[in-house]
Amino acid sequence: MASGAYTDEEFLVPKKLLLCKLNNKRTNYWYCRIYTGNKKYVYRSLKTEDKETARSRAYEKWMEVNTQVKNTGSASPKTIRYFCDKWIKRQEIRQAGGNLSHSLYKSHRHLFDVYVPAYADFKKWKYVKNIPLDGWIEYRKWRKEEGWKIIGMNKDGKLRNGTTKIRKPPKDSSINREVTMIQEWFKHMLVPEKIAIAAPSIEKTKVRRVDLTANPPFTPSDYTKIQRRFRKWSDDKTSKSPEWRKVVYNFFLCSTNIGWRPDSEGLQTKWNQLKIKKRIDHIEKTDEEGTVISTAEKDVVIAHLDIWDRKNKEWREGNFLGGEYFVRLKELYLEWHKKDPSFHKPTSESRIFCHPKTGAKINYNTMTVAYKDVLESLGMRDKYTFYSCRAFYVTERIKEGVDSYTVAKQTGHSLEVCRRHYEKIKMDDMADEATKRTY
Repeated sequence: MASGAYTDEEFLVPKKLLLCKLNNKRTNYWYCRIYTGNKKYVYRSLKTEDKETARSRAYEKWMEVNTQVKNTGSASPKTIRYFCDKWIKRQEIRQAGGNLSHSLYKSHRHLFDVYVPAYADFKKWKYVKNIPLDGWIEYRKWRKEEGWKIIGMNKDGKLRNGTTKIRKPPKDSSINREVTMIQEWFKHMLVPEKIAIAAPSIEKTKVRRVDLTANPPFTPSDYTKIQRRFRKWSDDKTSKSPEWRKVVYNFFLCSTNIGWRPDSEGLQTKWNQLKIKKRIDHIEKTDEEGTVISTAEKDVVIAHLDIWDRKNKEWREGNFLGGEYFVRLKELYLEWHKKDPSFHKPTSESRIFCHPKTGAKINYNTMTVAYKDVLESLGMRDKYTFYSCRAFYVTERIKEGVDSYTVAKQTGHSLEVCRRHYEKIKMDDMADEATKRTY
C-alpha cells in the first residue's frame, strides 16, 4: 500500500511496525502495519481512535502476528493450526467450567494438536479454505495406516523418552470418536465464524458388537492377589507419600464394589453425593445335609451414591456394598488433619478421592501408573486395566443372580452391554457341558 494511503503515520519499530490511519475507511480507527518477511506486510485494525491506546495495542498485535508466523509460517489467522489451537483453548475453558471431563478434554487436545494438523500436512492444506467438502474421506484410512505411527514421535521421527514401544493402529470406535470431534469443530466454530460453509460428512464405521475383551474383568483368584499386593503397597510407610497410597488403594476397593467409570465418575464424586446406610444380615451356617446349625449376625455398610453420568448426561443413583471403605477413608482424612492441620479436611463439597495434603483432584494418569506397577509385580501388567474394576463388578453381580436391568441402572451401561456380559458368562460356565462327548 502506497504511503499516500495514510492520513497519519508513525513508526513504532523502524521498518517493522507502523502505526497509521488509512484513507477510504468508514471509521477513524488506527491501524498497524506489520512486516512479516519476504517484503510482505499485514494490516490489523486496532479498534480505537485514541493514539495512546492504539500504540499499546499495536505492540500486542505485532507480538501476536510474529508468534503466528513462527508457529504456522503464515500471518493469516485463517490457518488450520490457528483454529486447532483456538478450539483446544475453548475446550480447556469448558473443562475448567465443569462442562467437559478431563479425559475428554485430553482427547480433544491430542486430536487437534497432533492428528488434525498432521492430516492437513498430509493433504497439503494450509488454510481452512483449502479443505474441500470431501477432504476427510481418507481420514480413517490415513489414521489406520499412517497416522497412528506418529504417536510419541519427535521431530526427528524417533520415539520420545518414556513413550511405550507397544503401539498399534486405533480401533474403529476410537476413530468414530475422533470423527465426531472433528464434526463438532466445524459445527461449533468454523461454520458459525463463516470460515467454512458446512461440516464435512465423514462416514462412521458401525461397531457391531461391544468388545468385552478390551477391559477384561479380574478372575476371582487374580482379584485376591491384586487386592493383597495393593494393600501391601499402600502400607509401605517408607514411601514418599504414604497417605496418597492409602487414598489410591481405597479408590481401587471402591471401584471394584461400585463399578463406576473410574476417571470421569469415581474421581469426580463428592461427599455430598454419598449417604452411608447400615443393615444387619443374618448368616446361616448349615451342615452337609443342609440343616441349619447356627445363625450369626453381620453388620453390612451400604453406600448410597448419586453419580453424575457424563456419558449419558444424567444422574443415576444406586446402593452398593463397600460402604465401609468410604467410612474408613474419611476417618483417615480426619486423622491426618488432626496430626497436621495443613492436611486436607473433608467437607461436603470436596471430592471423596483427593490428594490428602492439598485436597486437589488426584491425577488419573499418575494413579494408573501406580496401579500398573502393582500389576507388574504380579506379572499382570498387560492383562488388566483400571476399567477392569468396572467389568469385574458387572460380571460378579450377574454371577450372583442380580438381574441385568438393575446392574445397568447401577453402572450406567446399556441393557445390551449387560446382556452380552450375561451371555459370555453363561457360555464360559457351560463350556464343559457344551463340549461333553456323547458319541
